Amino acid sequence: MAEPRGWQVVATERTLIRVSLTEPIAVIQQAGETDRIISWPDLPIGHLSPHVTVTPASDGAWVLYQPMNSDTGQLPHDTTTALHISPDGQLTPFFDLAHVSHLGTTRHGLWLSPGQWDANVDTAADWLVDRTLLILSADEGVHRMTIDRMPAAVFDDDQAAHLVVYTSAPDALRDDYGGASYTYRFSQIELPAGDLPPTLRITEHQPVPVNEDQIPGRSRDEKLKLDPITTDDPRAAWTLIDLPSDQKKAAIEALCAEFAHLDAYWAAPSGAKTPLSDGLNGTQIDIAEDWPNTRVDVSFAHTYYPEGRLRRTFRVFDNAGRITPAEYASIHLMEDLDTRDLPPITNAHNNILDI
Repeated sequence: MAEPRGWQVVATERTLIRVSLTEPIAVIQQAGETDRIISWPDLPIGHLSPHVTVTPASDGAWVLYQPMNSDTGQLPHDTTTALHISPDGQLTPFFDLAHVSHLGTTRHGLWLSPGQWDANVDTAADWLVDRTLLILSADEGVHRMTIDRMPAAVFDDDQAAHLVVYTSAPDALRDDYGGASYTYRFSQIELPAGDLPPTLRITEHQPVPVNEDQIPGRSRDEKLKLDPITTDDPRAAWTLIDLPSDQKKAAIEALCAEFAHLDAYWAAPSGAKTPLSDGLNGTQIDIAEDWPNTRVDVSFAHTYYPEGRLRRTFRVFDNAGRITPAEYASIHLMEDLDTRDLPPITNAHNNILDI
């Protein structure tokens, strides 16, 4: 799934902060004043293309750069970088945050949970163990607080700051085929108005049961609202990183491996192999151009266009030279082929239809 593109707008008391999701740039707007443009092209965010989360706060905007998912051991394991943007344009970065889950913001700062999703849905004890949360503040402070439940979210309202946790392990509804669906239950407590304690026991703070749709940011009806990119927008390119040659090679190999067996992808109980999608055969993988513009072209014959070949092209690296992982790209291709979510054949050029 493609990463969102555009500008996310964060409103503080007297300021609008427009943050780009694709480039290291923000525009600070205040009534009666000239727009102020700030940028951070040299911010070290690792060797993998980032997933970017922008979160509003009462004292500005938080930008979280998390490495895109990569399940292959060939690629580097990056850490997370956080950046606070104040209404006056001051930037406060936090580095080497390891693997974290984003919980939200309160008046205390940005809340992160290291290794949050390491609980087994069928193991009740995994949801009731102590977990240490990180709370980052705009004054460069890092507070660590231990809680005794799996965290779900934090948020501010007009009265107080709140922490939402999973009440316990989810309830499982098992079907006749060995599968299961899970129902999650949540509880909410009010957080102290002042300094946070080093340890917080949920049962000591009168937790209130809440539904998921009541948690800000968790409702299925809430969608990310972005301003589109226009030709008049200010631009700021990331500085080209120094990517080791072995990681360049590994990235290309990992992408090629994702499509190496399209003609014989699925294994039947008999051991027979079938293609990724009915009607697919004759796969060819080509590598073109040098880093950072390297691309992998995956082409094949298919019954959708019997007179020619279909082709899907992938950039291995982003414009800064970071690796763009492509896990599940073959499955996404299968879904497009099976649903015929494809461009019209009239778009083909030289017997190649780019899809």
